[in-house]
Amino acid sequence: MNRFITKFIGICALFASFVCSSAELPKVKASFLLTHEGFLIWYAEKQGWDKKLGFDLDLTINSYNGLALMKQYRNDPNTWNITCTAHVPFIMGGKDVLVEVIALASDEAAATSVVALDNSDIFKTQGYDEYFPKVYGSPESIRGKTFAVKGVSSGIYTLGRWLEIFGLGLNDVKLVKFPDSNISDELKKNKYHGSALWSPDLYDALKLGYKEAVTAKQLGETIPRTIKVDENFGHANPELVAKFLAVFFKALQLQIDDVDSMVDDYQQFYKELAGKEYSKEVCLEDLNNHQVTALDTQIELFENKGHRRSWIQNLEKDLTSNTLIVLKSMDTNDIQISNRIKSQKYINGKYLKLAKKYFDML
Repeated sequence: MNRFITKFIGICALFASFVCSSAELPKVKASFLLTHEGFLIWYAEKQGWDKKLGFDLDLTINSYNGLALMKQYRNDPNTWNITCTAHVPFIMGGKDVLVEVIALASDEAAATSVVALDNSDIFKTQGYDEYFPKVYGSPESIRGKTFAVKGVSSGIYTLGRWLEIFGLGLNDVKLVKFPDSNISDELKKNKYHGSALWSPDLYDALKLGYKEAVTAKQLGETIPRTIKVDENFGHANPELVAKFLAVFFKALQLQIDDVDSMVDDYQQFYKELAGKEYSKEVCLEDLNNHQVTALDTQIELFENKGHRRSWIQNLEKDLTSNTLIVLKSMDTNDIQISNRIKSQKYINGKYLKLAKKYFDML
């Protein structure tokens, strides 16, 4: 009995020591979306890489969109330290959101699409514009149709760019905003003529009888999803931010080196967090549809060349201009244009450089 008690006390002491040790680790609050980049950081946490580098990743995976994350920050800047969204909601909804863009999570142009019901007249015409031979649609088949969208997003930006091919704008179609519910359930209840979606909702729509009219990639667009840090948190904790990037890029590098090995975990991610089951084929396709860029390359992309803008600054500048043009006709209270777009000083590559030493430790 005494031996049992001794062992029990020893186990309790070990557990208490572990708890205290964990409690002492500095914390990073990250709020990501239920999308590809959310999977990468979820995977990194699952491997325990944050603990290996001496910090505690407090990760929240959200089912809503990037615009909601911007609103969340405006209401309470302490709600997260690091997040990741597409560029469109940051520009159109980022007013008073004091963050810096510190890395590229992916380019999801191949996973962002305009879809329509597969029996739509839209699919009777392909190659209306000779410069876009694979794109479906014509002015007559599109004008006046109803498209469901997730508010101000990369999806509606892609819709707007598609309409431009036919000399149309967002005012030439009827836009309906998805309610804050499961999009798959909403598409089952209401057969909208079309929608503008990205994965994983895109795959749900395809299951329900929708077909891709165009992808953002076919339009020659880049849809960057960028990692952002609260400016004050980043300046106060540069090494901690660098460690966060290191664990993210460790998962990203695995996708580059051995994407097949991540398929089962990708399935698990969506099953556990969204209650959705996707085949191995769909998961592999989606991973491949998210173009990722290695850490060493990104350090170069964020580097200013003399007095010239960096590659990432030029990309964000062009996308900002295009976004403002395409979405200027939208009448919505959701639009609160970022007061940072006049200067690109919010793009900061220093954390990538700092992350390199920690990346090499993993």
